[in-house]
Amino acid sequence: MRPVLLPVVRVARSRGAWLAAAAWSALVLAAAWRERSHGAVHGAAQALETYASIGVPFVVYALVGAAVAPEELAGSGRPLVRLGASPVRVATATVVIAMAASAALSGLLGGATVAWAHGSADPPLQDDALLTLGVGALAGAAYAAYFLVGSALVARGWGRAALLVLDYAVGTDDGLGALLTPRAHLRNLLGGDAPFDALPSESLVALASLASAGAVLAIWRASRVRV
Repeated sequence: MRPVLLPVVRVARSRGAWLAAAAWSALVLAAAWRERSHGAVHGAAQALETYASIGVPFVVYALVGAAVAPEELAGSGRPLVRLGASPVRVATATVVIAMAASAALSGLLGGATVAWAHGSADPPLQDDALLTLGVGALAGAAYAAYFLVGSALVARGWGRAALLVLDYAVGTDDGLGALLTPRAHLRNLLGGDAPFDALPSESLVALASLASAGAVLAIWRASRVRV
């Protein structure tokens, strides 16, 4: 089996992950529908608060969990490594698939949220939806890399869970610690408070940096674990 097929199959066949992702997505869309039904003039902006604070992190958390199965990142590729596959290639394949799936679903959910909740005082619908789709996709990739680092460090989901708690603990502040979490930068890009007075362009670079640095760190750590 090619290394890329294992995480693809795991993600595609994980009923639990998709049910969880569907449930969190439904919660976000329900919030969007509430804003629309109440005639909120800034409906999209308000619905995106739920999308950023709950939707993206929990959807990505479920997808990353499916990609690594019940193991840590290194252990998820153990069957292929024992058959002679390169640990780096196996870890890279898992990271790429998890990040791609997370980016796609997060981006689509963001675009759908804007379209569903759009109010009269929100930016033009097409521009707003496309912008949110792009920002959401980048945030989804950053969150996936973030959780994969946790998975590479601690097994059985505890690493991911610890980083999820950390994301909530410091990502909701406006201080220096928030700069290291995806949550604060996603909030900034969607019109919320900026972490440590960061500009939107700086948060965009920060999310891209978190995604790339997290991916490299996760792959490096997983490739060095003896399986």
